[in-house]
Amino acid sequence: MAHLVEVSLRLPARPKLKSPAFPYGVADIRFAKQVELETLPKVGELFDMSAASLTFPCKVLQRNWDEHKNVMVLACEYGGSSRISNEDYLTILEAKDWTARPLL
Repeated sequence: MAHLVEVSLRLPARPKLKSPAFPYGVADIRFAKQVELETLPKVGELFDMSAASLTFPCKVLQRNWDEHKNVMVLACEYGGSSRISNEDYLTILEAKDWTARPLL
C-alpha cells in the first residue's frame, strides 16, 4: 500500500555556487515535494528521491504528522552527508518538481 508523504529536503551549503533562482544560497531554505512511497522510511534510513532526471539518496532525520495537510512529513538531508556535486546541487535547486520554502 502506497503512503503519501511530503519530503522536506535540506541541501548542504555551497557558498561558492550560486543559482539565478537562489542567488544567496540555500542555508535557510527547505525544498518540499509530495510523493507516494511503498513503505515509510524510519529515522536514519535512506531512500531514493528524484529532481528532474536526477535520482539521489535522502536520509530521514525526523518524521512528523501534519494535521493541516493530513500527511506525514519526512525531514531529510541529501544523501546523509555534507557532500554534493555542483551538477546535482544545481539540478535540485532549479527542479520544477520541488517547492522552495524559507524557514523564517
